[in-house]
Amino acid sequence: MAVALTVGERILFHLQQYTRYLESYDVPIDISQDGIAAALRISRAHAALELKKLKNAGEVKERLSHIKRGRTKRKVYFLTPAGEARAREIKQYADENDLDLTAYQDIRKCKGPELWRVLDEKFKPVVAMSCVFRKPFRREVLPDIATSLLPIDERGMVDLPKELKEYVLSVTDPEKIRDYHNFAADYWLHWDDLKEVLYHLVCARRYVDAEILVFNHANELLLSPDEELLEAVSNIRDVTKGYSGTVHYVQAETARRVGKHEYCLIVCKFMEASSIPSERFDGYMIEGLNYMDRKEWDYAYKAFIRARNVFDGRVNNLLECTIAEVLIRNEDYHEPKEILQRLLDRHIDNPEEESRAYFLLGIVAIRTGEDDEALRMFQLSRAAMKSKQVELLNKVSQMYYANGMRDKSLEFALKASSLKESGTF
Repeated sequence: MAVALTVGERILFHLQQYTRYLESYDVPIDISQDGIAAALRISRAHAALELKKLKNAGEVKERLSHIKRGRTKRKVYFLTPAGEARAREIKQYADENDLDLTAYQDIRKCKGPELWRVLDEKFKPVVAMSCVFRKPFRREVLPDIATSLLPIDERGMVDLPKELKEYVLSVTDPEKIRDYHNFAADYWLHWDDLKEVLYHLVCARRYVDAEILVFNHANELLLSPDEELLEAVSNIRDVTKGYSGTVHYVQAETARRVGKHEYCLIVCKFMEASSIPSERFDGYMIEGLNYMDRKEWDYAYKAFIRARNVFDGRVNNLLECTIAEVLIRNEDYHEPKEILQRLLDRHIDNPEEESRAYFLLGIVAIRTGEDDEALRMFQLSRAAMKSKQVELLNKVSQMYYANGMRDKSLEFALKASSLKESGTF
């Protein structure tokens, strides 16, 4: 059973865990007035009143200290020798009488089972709701009952230990957990964190909504692919036909970029079996890139050739340049030279692709001992990139002009003109 401690005794018990910071420059927020209130689940005003009593009794002392990751100094509190002696007496009495002090620990220091056992029933839904979040979130969004339940950092953010989250969710009704994930999805949507929105939509089994999010924001999601994105997108179930191409693309490409090569190949095979040519093409392309990442040039080449055959007769400049690069990396120089020369003879409209073709021809020239030709190709590659940069500057200028920002429009137009004339980047 839990022993009934006064609030003052609870503060002493809490501060006893932080004596090692007595001589430290940086101290945790847990020993500030806000941190003590949050850890003990009491109001800030109540904490202030009790701390004043303890100071008057000579059991607590205060000082100004720098809070870890904080910007300013704040008042923090430590036990005096008298306070330490009284805290030891509380602990000794509890040990001798088999009394449970878990209920008076900082929630972040509690193990799952012991916290859940002593937690008031009205608090359990709030703790469970907090446990579905993977990242720190603002405590202010929780129901009012949580005002003094959960510990926060100096930014007002809640982040519970992983072990505690896992246990609490393991003993919580799955349907309630789905509701909590819906709440978290709405929270992150407000903060425009698409990766977290996707994760919580999937956990709430809102797979259609997850598909729509991926379909509409694939490029944004792939700007920062990581294990968390892969976990979310790979758990989308029963992909709708209209969204399958994009969802599978994001699944395969995320897996490739985080080094999950086998999973990437599995998804690619799904894509390659599709009746939709564009999805088959993407499947072969990602499979080839996956093999390139592993330096398996022969397998990469075969995958890219299959991609080429999906749209028979249609030339894809990016694909052809990639095939040429694979051959060069595999120390084959004759075929890539022919591929790249054919592309340039047809004329490449995209300056970036044109630059790459010339650059690869420069590499071929170096490898075959044609140094003068290599220099010429690299100069042409540089000129193509300059053309690309001029094009971008002009587009920015037009955008500002369309929005009535004449000064900014002129600024970027002049940059484009100067770059074009100078011949420099």
